[in-house]
Amino acid sequence: MAEKESINVRMLFTLDERTELFDRNYDSKARIVVNQGGTSSGKTYAIMQVLFQLAFDPRNRGCVITVVGQDIPNLKVGAYRDAKTIIGNYGIMSKYFPTINEGERIIKAYNGSIIEFKSYADAQDAKSGKRDYLFVNEANGIPYDIFWQLAIRTRKKIFIDYNPTSRFWCHDELIGREGVELIVSYHKGNRFLSDEEHERIESIADPELKRVYARGKTGKIEGLVL
Repeated sequence: MAEKESINVRMLFTLDERTELFDRNYDSKARIVVNQGGTSSGKTYAIMQVLFQLAFDPRNRGCVITVVGQDIPNLKVGAYRDAKTIIGNYGIMSKYFPTINEGERIIKAYNGSIIEFKSYADAQDAKSGKRDYLFVNEANGIPYDIFWQLAIRTRKKIFIDYNPTSRFWCHDELIGREGVELIVSYHKGNRFLSDEEHERIESIADPELKRVYARGKTGKIEGLVL
């Protein structure tokens, strides 16, 4: 991907520090970018990198980015953990994102932009607040009416990710519609995994589980907790 010289936006992450998923999400012109992926495809990490880039962009000074999860415990071991890992892994990040409010789960950028991590009890709860960018993490754990209330209050762009254990509202209400781009990924596209990690995922014996978690294809795993 070009380094955006034409609009003079500095990239926080070099080509060696990001994957194709970063580029595809960052370059997408769609209002809604749906990331359907198998386990360890790197979709959540890549989207968090994109969100940091958007918050850093001088054209987005003071923007509000909301990352939504099914509940706070899921966020803490998912997108929020990835966000803090990214800040820790790249020394330059602490300069541009100097403040993390652990109590409120808000990361503040040097230019006034914020990335907030939230969950919502119901659709009424989701009516509070507006934002510039929205990331719905593990979207199949979030009801459609909550997503709809959040989406209608999002000014610019929406990112979604999930493991496709079975069809849900994203397949029925979004994929295939105008303004929606679908990106399908799986572990082989994540060059940051070790050979052992790739092999462990490839060794999944159950055909349905392998279809979902090793290939990122929509399955029929309903009511199964993994």
